[in-house]
Amino acid sequence: MTKQTEGLIVGRYQIVKEIARGGFGVTYLAQDTLSSNSPCVIKKLNPQSADIETAKILFQREAHVLNHLQRTQQIPKFLNYFEEGDNYYLVQEYIQGKSLDKLLDRRWPNQKVIHFLQEILFILKSLHQINIIHRDIKPSNVIRRDEDQQFILIDFGSVKQLDPKYSYSKAGQPLPTHTMIGTPGYAPTEQMDGRPSFNSDIYGLGITAIHLLTGIHPRDLKRDEQDNVIFPKGIDTNNKLCEILTKMVYFSTERRYQTVDEVIEHINEITIQPNGALRNWTGNLAVTRIEPQFSISRHERTLAPLQRSYKYSYIIIGVLALSFTIIGIEFFIYPFIRPAYYLYRGESLIKSRKPEAASEEFQNFIDLKPTAGDGWRGKGDALMILGRYSSALAFYQKALSLEPDNLKILNNTGRALYKLGQSKEALETYEKVLQLNPNADDLAEAWSGKGIAHIGLRQYQEASKAFEELKQLRPDKPNVWYETGLAVEQLQGPQAARMYYRDALDAYEDFLKKNGKDPISLTVKGDTLQKLNRYEEALNSYREALKIDENFYEALLGKGNTLLTLQKPQDAFWALDRASKIRPQQNPQVWFTRGLLLTREFGKHEEAIKSFDQAIKLDNQYYDAWQGKGLALSDLKRYEAALAALNKAKDLAPNNALIWANIWSVLQELGKTQEAEQAYQKAIELGFPAEELEKSRKTP
Repeated sequence: MTKQTEGLIVGRYQIVKEIARGGFGVTYLAQDTLSSNSPCVIKKLNPQSADIETAKILFQREAHVLNHLQRTQQIPKFLNYFEEGDNYYLVQEYIQGKSLDKLLDRRWPNQKVIHFLQEILFILKSLHQINIIHRDIKPSNVIRRDEDQQFILIDFGSVKQLDPKYSYSKAGQPLPTHTMIGTPGYAPTEQMDGRPSFNSDIYGLGITAIHLLTGIHPRDLKRDEQDNVIFPKGIDTNNKLCEILTKMVYFSTERRYQTVDEVIEHINEITIQPNGALRNWTGNLAVTRIEPQFSISRHERTLAPLQRSYKYSYIIIGVLALSFTIIGIEFFIYPFIRPAYYLYRGESLIKSRKPEAASEEFQNFIDLKPTAGDGWRGKGDALMILGRYSSALAFYQKALSLEPDNLKILNNTGRALYKLGQSKEALETYEKVLQLNPNADDLAEAWSGKGIAHIGLRQYQEASKAFEELKQLRPDKPNVWYETGLAVEQLQGPQAARMYYRDALDAYEDFLKKNGKDPISLTVKGDTLQKLNRYEEALNSYREALKIDENFYEALLGKGNTLLTLQKPQDAFWALDRASKIRPQQNPQVWFTRGLLLTREFGKHEEAIKSFDQAIKLDNQYYDAWQGKGLALSDLKRYEAALAALNKAKDLAPNNALIWANIWSVLQELGKTQEAEQAYQKAIELGFPAEELEKSRKTP
């Protein structure tokens, strides 16, 4: 290290160590002594003399691009740029994490590669919108940030403008025409020839994704005569992801995707099955998130009174004791009081997150007052919480036949329609609300619903306008941002939804500061933190909710999900087990995951089978539950029964490679060699790695 770097640079930055050294300069990890010694990265221009002009242009361009893209969350933040004597320095945010070249020790599963593509495509879209190409996408230039596991694109020293109106170099200077920028293998031929285009970045990203998916370095990647990538054994070449990756990396720029938007559109068409595999390739636990079927917006209106009920519970106990004494007498003497009592009980149970009991009370109200819309609406609300959207819609429609202009019923009807995939009808319902002069809360919910319905119809410009109206109207309303994020994530991918989740988190934190803690807000705050990959904070939020109400179903699910993500399956079991007892008839995936944990973590196969049976009772088409039952029976050496369960799973999901692999394993145990060989071939045909099957082959 030079004498200069041993001291402070410009009296401010203390060098800690050298990180990297290249032809154009040196990169250091440093501390900013004027900002609490916070870590930062300093790039010092130190080019070979022949390249000094090119290096200056690239260096200044990187500084300007980083500065311009400050709002983008997944690139390093620009902190400073300065010259000291003959030296040039760029200071940027230090990203704590691992670069992807350190994470190539094993093949990445499809879903993880898809997630990686979605995040980097989102960054490239921001770059390309200002006519900037990165030109050096490769594993070492992507970091998986420790804080939230997001992928961060780094090293903007090779960027190039494709439009003179966007000038990021001194006096708009172009690079010398002979300059070659890029990394062989990851950069396409036109870029190595000095003629990069937007889809040069698409090539680099595609090659990187193939490296992650296959473990094969670009120099060893094979192609056929038509320039199609030859994927190795164990990769299902018929799946959509392989088609997309192949089109991303054609040598011909004309055959390649032309724009990032085209790739995003095709990536979003890939359907990732929500039910996770029972055993992944290495036999480990593989569990996906359990969705709580939690409709936020309906209950957002009750947050403040619910919070007050906890705050003043010592007062309410005395008042309720007196009121129930009065009700006990009048209940039998005055029949007209009974409907009001049932309605009151139903609303109270909805606030307490007890939808089954609330449904019964609303039904009692309906039996006594069938022409009043409140009962039908209330029962619809209870059914929405339970995720029974078709039934909820039927009750809302009955309520509307009695009160056609009731704004709350209309808004809830729109939500049920959207949940059922009827976006056009949902949009028409929300537009009716907007014509009826709604109050602020109903107006906000209508604009939110309208935006979500537009997304369902892929009318993204109209959706953006609706959300802008909502932002102007109620920037402080947290639930609308969360549900908007859910809808955007479903249709455009998780990266596009992150901005809405960040807004939701800010709004929930403000709400909790102003109104005190309540379990609903704390739970959805936890869900939002999960969406942002901030799992420890999410876990704390669920724990706070459960301190207020230890039986709060959605908080238990959230806690269980988070603990699974944090690789704490035994702790997760206790949360999910409690949830299954609170609402035993609601969510088959809770029972499935409970069974999975019982058999894999505790070895309690008999109890696991009962849990799988309950999941099947709730959803007879749930093939993962049938497969789980089959594997638990296999662990008990009850192979005939195991085969019957696995065959049922296979009938429901005939193209699932994992099911065929498990059938092969059981057929081996039964000594059915010919049938086992057929199952073996089918598993391989569907993409199961042959080498993994061979590890489990029984020798004669």
